Amino acid sequence: MSEVLAETPDYIHANLLETADYWLSLGLVLGLREPTHAQQLLQVIEAHEAERGELERDATGLISEVFQ
Repeated sequence: MSEVLAETPDYIHANLLETADYWLSLGLVLGLREPTHAQQLLQVIEAHEAERGELERDATGLISEVFQ
């Protein structure tokens, strides 16, 4: 997200952060309530990522920053 914010005008940062917050919250709820579907969705998303595994690395980094 910091890369996106660095590449965009300041006046749209609030909207970008709000959108990211929404999708993150949606993903957390999906992961908790429907873990099988969440895993399948993540596989679909990763299959279309330019760099496979980027989401997993980002998630690992976030976990290490927040919980350790």
